Amino acid sequence: MSPGALVHPDWLAGVLALFAAAALSVALARLRARHLRRRLGAVLPPGISRARETALLLALAAIGVALLGPRIGEQEVRVPASGIDLVLLVDVSRSMDARDVAPSRLARARLAGEELLARMAPGDRVALAFFASRGVLAAPLTPDREALTQLLRALDSDLVRPAGSNLAAGLRTASQAFEPGGERPRAVFVLSDGEDPERRGELGTAAVLQVEAPVFAAAFGSDAGATVPDRGLPLRDREGAIVVSRRQAGRLERIARATGGSVYRTDEWGSFDTEAAAAALRRGGVADAEGMATRRIRAVQVWPCAALAFALLTLEGLPRLRRRAGAPRLAGLAAAGLLLSGAAGEDPDELAAALRARPGDPRLLIELGLDRLERGRREQAIRAFRAAAVGSPDTELAALAWYDLGVAALEEGSLEAARAAFFESLALEPADREARFNLEWTQAALDREPPPAPSPLPAEAPPPEPDRREGEDSEPGAEPAEPPERSEPSAEQRRRWLERVDDDLGRALQAAARDKRPPRRVGPAW
Repeated sequence: MSPGALVHPDWLAGVLALFAAAALSVALARLRARHLRRRLGAVLPPGISRARETALLLALAAIGVALLGPRIGEQEVRVPASGIDLVLLVDVSRSMDARDVAPSRLARARLAGEELLARMAPGDRVALAFFASRGVLAAPLTPDREALTQLLRALDSDLVRPAGSNLAAGLRTASQAFEPGGERPRAVFVLSDGEDPERRGELGTAAVLQVEAPVFAAAFGSDAGATVPDRGLPLRDREGAIVVSRRQAGRLERIARATGGSVYRTDEWGSFDTEAAAAALRRGGVADAEGMATRRIRAVQVWPCAALAFALLTLEGLPRLRRRAGAPRLAGLAAAGLLLSGAAGEDPDELAAALRARPGDPRLLIELGLDRLERGRREQAIRAFRAAAVGSPDTELAALAWYDLGVAALEEGSLEAARAAFFESLALEPADREARFNLEWTQAALDREPPPAPSPLPAEAPPPEPDRREGEDSEPGAEPAEPPERSEPSAEQRRRWLERVDDDLGRALQAAARDKRPPRRVGPAW
């Protein structure tokens, strides 16, 4: 599945976990039914067919896919043409200090960013972000070109440490600059050499696809490459070899192809056609006669999955067709006859003889169970009732057998088994008042059972004494002293304070890029 193919890719793990839990529940229910049939001494047809189980699981899978929001194809939407939202993402890693384009890659990137800002229309908004080993949002979306130009000129390779390149982190930061649910056309323009010494496979494409932003890029540097300066000397790697940084435009092109953007390779002077790039950025924001613009976005297709789930659930909920007399019916009767062998035994009475003549007859099984129950043979009575309940094709007789089974369980004092039997009887015959009354009585009896004795709680520790400082009033009931009110500074004090503030853009960017976490790698990074 390609990145951005889902609206909610972060839900994928949860949906898969829920589907796995549902499949496991179905499998456990089948195993439990098989164990019950094996304990009764026969292999009976399952209560729910495999086709119904498969339909239910497929319906759940379709609902899960619909929740994820699959993106299939594209669609055009008309939005007010009030301008575009653009994020300028500048690479400030150490490799941008290479001088295969004069005076350096980063200097040419700053100049290209200024040219792009100058070509933006009055209704456009631009944000500025930069990245090295992580991304930093320097300015949110704003129409203030002058402030963005000043910030752009203050960018250097000392802002982020470690100074390695992580394009995916930069794109994730750039995607956070867009307003959620905004209708204005949007784009990200990356100014970078595309190099990544770590050779990460994740390029950050999913983040920009999530916000429907195409990625455009300018690839600075040369294919031959150049050394990276390090305090006047060429930078060396961990093995001591001189580092040669080369332009990796292929990484940028993969992102552009996946998002619908394009890549511009700079020439030997570090320049590219900024006019064509600005025109490409504005393709989705050209207004028509009505002041509207057409924007192409990836379509979210939910209705096919929802329709499939509805159809499968309807199929699963259809009433079960009664089986005609034939091989399945005969197999069920034979299985019930096997169950009977444990219930009737070798009794020479008329009921046992009738059951041997008509094996599996649910009416005779119920009568046999009642007879055995009256004689105090509860074990044989329960086996007869259970054989009639699971082997009867008639729901009314099966409900009666479950009811009698619940009565037998009550006589044994097994409230849990009685409640389960009355539940089964009501599931087959919901209008049976006697079964409902017995179920409610059994549930009330279970509720009246004394709960297990709670474990003794540890003795509570006495509350700590209040911390009284020297010189404080220790009289009981004394209210704490209120803190003194702060006086507002005067106009003269505010003026002097503002004069002492250092209005340095470089320091402001360093404060925004400061990371309190310790670096995760040791050694040279570029």
